[in-house]
Amino acid sequence: MKNNSLLKLGGACAILLGVLKIVGSVAYLVLPADLRAEVAGKIFLPAFAAHPDALMVIFWSEALVGILGLAFVPALVALVRDENEGWLTWARNLAQTGYAVSSIGYLLSIARLPTIAKAYVAGDASTQAALAATWKASIDLLGVWGYAAVGFLILVASLMALRNAAMPRWLAVLGLIVAVPHFMIPFGAYFKIQAVLMTAVVVALALPVWYIAVGWLMRKSPAK
Repeated sequence: MKNNSLLKLGGACAILLGVLKIVGSVAYLVLPADLRAEVAGKIFLPAFAAHPDALMVIFWSEALVGILGLAFVPALVALVRDENEGWLTWARNLAQTGYAVSSIGYLLSIARLPTIAKAYVAGDASTQAALAATWKASIDLLGVWGYAAVGFLILVASLMALRNAAMPRWLAVLGLIVAVPHFMIPFGAYFKIQAVLMTAVVVALALPVWYIAVGWLMRKSPAK
């Protein structure tokens, strides 16, 4: 049985997720190269101290994505659920943990990074060397939880939707497509390949469409 109130709440959160993903993706594309992911601390920290605003917009949007995702996950599971729930249950648990870990990580960065960057700029050579090696505040440095775990749920849910027609076919196929950059980001972060990270961001520009369309479907889905 599909819980109508769960779908309506999850749908509203999905639409907001889509809007926040638009904000975050556009902000990342216009970031100066010195502020992008996997830039060395000795370059990143003085650049952030001088111009923190764009990156803070990304941090706040992603922190809110993590919070809203906790309501979106159970609604997505309710939307696509069928009799084979093993993979879906595993994917749900991973994604809920992923959204929570991601939000906590971004909130830590919001709280700590401005202070670290200021200390780096004001510090002597030994202080700068120490901060350059330890400055990252996130607890999900490679994005395994915030991206790969969430992408796994999108992948599993989209495959189920293709099988049981819980979504229009085009939307399920789009879900398969937007799941891909979720796995590319940890790969690019681990190997420090900016081209992979930028490709993932470009492909992920379709992610807001998926979130908003799924949210609209949830809002219109009757209880069964």
